[in-house]
Amino acid sequence: MTARLPAGTPVRDRLFNRLAVQPSGCVEWTGCKLRGYGRMTVDGKQVYTHRLMYELFAGPIPGDMELDHLCRNPACANVAHLEPVPHFTNMARGRWAMKTHCPQGHPLDGRNSRERYCKTCNRERAGRRG
Repeated sequence: MTARLPAGTPVRDRLFNRLAVQPSGCVEWTGCKLRGYGRMTVDGKQVYTHRLMYELFAGPIPGDMELDHLCRNPACANVAHLEPVPHFTNMARGRWAMKTHCPQGHPLDGRNSRERYCKTCNRERAGRRG
């Protein structure tokens, strides 16, 4: 457990106090998380720690871009593991892209999937409603 820092501690020190280097090379946030992403309060606002690290060490994130965790670890704040990409690219590389089958076991190949949906499951749901 990390020591509690006194009030008024600079943001950079608060950030570094809660980061731990992992054998994988990830620099993992050990503090508060939301859906796996590290968060902390800066000037009364909640900010994501990976975005804060990127802005501190790589510069501003372009307004139309998101940071993609190349390591697939949302708690990672290693700037070398982050890449600014458009939303569509980030989603295409995400968890859905790694799935080969839907939860009911239907293959998610080019013929049976559209965006994030299994066509077979959609047809079966439509048949039950009809």
